[in-house]
Amino acid sequence: MTITHLIDNNIDTLQAAITLLETLPADRYTHVERPYFESSLGKHLRHIVDHYLCFQRDLEAGIIDYDQRLRDSQLESDRDYAINVIRTLQSYLKTLKTTVSTIAEPDRTLNVLMCNDVDMPRGQMTHSSLGRELQFLQGHTVHHFALMAAMVRISGLHVDNDFGVAPSTLVHEKTVKVSA
Repeated sequence: MTITHLIDNNIDTLQAAITLLETLPADRYTHVERPYFESSLGKHLRHIVDHYLCFQRDLEAGIIDYDQRLRDSQLESDRDYAINVIRTLQSYLKTLKTTVSTIAEPDRTLNVLMCNDVDMPRGQMTHSSLGRELQFLQGHTVHHFALMAAMVRISGLHVDNDFGVAPSTLVHEKTVKVSA
């Protein structure tokens, strides 16, 4: 898979969030479905967007720090604002797609600051690449989409059956249906 395909996949994944948000009643965005969940759709979406914003902020420097997130509370509470930020991220990714072909090494080594444990000292890094980070962002987003889909369904509303399902699972299910 090429970098441009990975970028397109992220753009499409973000579009799925916009589609969901535009179909939901406004009050569902901030509603917490207790006792099943401790956070709202807005909090999950803010968390997703935070990761994309870190990627955007840090890519040029080559050291991505997903722990230094903005945690913009307006993303959690204002659905229209969140949609606009997602559209801005999609525009950024489209621009990245057009410029990535001019980058001498689209898979140049990136460094990602690690913080997988509260006791881990800050500053340790792991090596990654543009492609790997795009895969991470999409996988991380789909993981949160799965939780969001459950929240929507528990509240009695409809969400597309593919929303929150890993792309590899969707491909596998298509393969199984074709061969059956």
